[in-house]
Amino acid sequence: MKKKLIIAISVIIVVLVTIVSLSFTLFTVQNVEIDMRTSSSIEISSDEILKSAQISKGRNIFFLDKEQMIQNIEKSCPTLEVINIETKFPSKLIFHLAERTPFYAISCDEGYLYLDKDLKVLQKSNNFEDLVLIDGKLNLDIGDFAELTALKNLYDAFLVNGRTPAQALATFNKLEYFESENEVYHSTEIGIKLTMISGREVYLHNCTYELENKLAKFYAVLGNIFQLSDKLSSEVLTNSEIHINNFIATSEGGQTCYFYLVYNGEKVTI
Repeated sequence: MKKKLIIAISVIIVVLVTIVSLSFTLFTVQNVEIDMRTSSSIEISSDEILKSAQISKGRNIFFLDKEQMIQNIEKSCPTLEVINIETKFPSKLIFHLAERTPFYAISCDEGYLYLDKDLKVLQKSNNFEDLVLIDGKLNLDIGDFAELTALKNLYDAFLVNGRTPAQALATFNKLEYFESENEVYHSTEIGIKLTMISGREVYLHNCTYELENKLAKFYAVLGNIFQLSDKLSSEVLTNSEIHINNFIATSEGGQTCYFYLVYNGEKVTI
């Protein structure tokens, strides 16, 4: 009986040793593949990715801190976005990457900062073109994220409305914040003022609420503005400000947003 117990323990030890040995030999990083999800001007090798991630081949695949690796890569290569790191057993890592592209520009001491859709600083430049200029100034380093909460959903709101980044940039070229008074709750709300390429101004009130619906309302108004009223002149319909706000309740005919026009500082009746 004692002999059988010794044999059983020996077998268990051998199995455990085998498993441990395999984990330190078979299950180690040996192959790296780069999957670039967007067309990109960036040329980067698997060795450069490993160096940026601060790991080397031979590391145990079970003990990798992928979140830290992502942070390391994006800090080393600010224009790269790591979508995820896929483990393909026994010894392969696939890095799914995309190139970050500038969408906003904002002033800084050295000129302008270029920011992408996530408000990450990609580069500094002496000038800018074909970007939405944010009114204001920031002093951040490349790789930092700007704390502009009201802009977190604007890029996605364009996409939800079927507008590509290029189409959005072809419509608007400047962005500012403004404050307005909520007449019901007597509180101050932050809005986004967008200036169109034509110079027309669009005010999206309370921009932290249903921003995609407010953009949808704007596009609907812009496309049909000359059919909205036969009482207003072409001058008013062409050059008035467009204001989009939300109803306090959503029972207004099933709609959540409404619009009005302002011309020469006065609200226009449609």
